[in-house]
Amino acid sequence: METVFECLMLLGLIAAMCVLIYRFAKNKSTNIKVERTVAWTMAVGFALGVVKELIFPPVRWILILYAIGAILAYTAAAFSYPYHSDTENNEEKIAIPLDQEET
Repeated sequence: METVFECLMLLGLIAAMCVLIYRFAKNKSTNIKVERTVAWTMAVGFALGVVKELIFPPVRWILILYAIGAILAYTAAAFSYPYHSDTENNEEKIAIPLDQEET
C-alpha cells in the first residue's frame, strides 16, 4: 500500500512540474525567483529519490517515476533563466553622434 501512495505522490509532483514548465515557457511567471528555487529544490529532491531507489529498491519501476521527475524539474529550472541568442549578445551598437550628419 505504501508503494501505491508513493506512486500517486510522484504522479502529482510530475504533474506540478509540467505546469511549472508550461508557466516558464509561456512567460506567465509572476515571482520568478521563488519558482526557480522551487524547481531546483524539486530537482534535488527527485535526484535523491533516484539514489534512494537505487540503494533500497522495493519496486524497480518507481525509479522511473523519480527519474522522469528529476528530468522535468531540471527542465523547469533551465526554463527559468532568460533566453538570449548569440546574435543578440554579440551585436555591437554603434551610436552616431547627433551633431554629425551622414553625407
